[in-house]
Amino acid sequence: MAKTTVFLRDCRISFPALDEPKPQMMGGDPKYEVTALMAPDSEACKQLKAAVIQVAREGFGQQADRMLATPGFSPVRSGDDREKIPAGYAGMVYVTAKSKQRPDLRDSNPQIIITDPREIKDKFVGGYHCNIYVEVYSYQAKAPTGAIIKSGIATMLLGVQFAAYDHPFGGVHLTATDYPDVTAQAQASSVYKPADISSPAPAPAAPAQQPQGAPQAASGNAGGYYGTAHQVNQASSGYYGGQASDNLDNSDVPF
Repeated sequence: MAKTTVFLRDCRISFPALDEPKPQMMGGDPKYEVTALMAPDSEACKQLKAAVIQVAREGFGQQADRMLATPGFSPVRSGDDREKIPAGYAGMVYVTAKSKQRPDLRDSNPQIIITDPREIKDKFVGGYHCNIYVEVYSYQAKAPTGAIIKSGIATMLLGVQFAAYDHPFGGVHLTATDYPDVTAQAQASSVYKPADISSPAPAPAAPAQQPQGAPQAASGNAGGYYGTAHQVNQASSGYYGGQASDNLDNSDVPF
């Protein structure tokens, strides 16, 4: 198996699972993972693609170029090729790196190691910028008979460093220009005083009694309801359903 380590600088991360390992769609052990988004002309993308070619040629020799041309062989994917393009993927390339072991997590100051789950969730958010160490390696999955089932290139997650904040993917992005300036209204309302409820309201006057023997008016109040029909507002309450998350197409790589 051939392998090499690549440092991907200034990637936006997507669908991070760094505080605890994530169950895999194809089964197997849960894994920590993160997806790195890069511009096609970025230095990180160039280094990653060069590492994939290097590992393929070292691991598969003369078959490497043919295998690299096979769709799905390389772990480097185009965001535009996804059926439903998630936020931030359009025009970008991406790679998903995983590991059974907890990756090394660092703050912008590399002397600070981040281990608190709450801080991990605060610093490693989908849409933020990070520097990422990945190991690019070749693999061959074999059947019990020894026959090769699948060959490819995969990436193992080694470490992630928080680099910079940015708009979170899937979050609400509102600024001051999205709201009217109602400062004057707010200042005018500051003189508002609630009604004085210290004195109890006067009791309602008792209804006049009818003369004894006078006929009673038919009320139609059978069962305790007023005979007069009351209009009922039957506006149905809205149900706010959660937006379904877009699951990444996780590769079933054996690490």
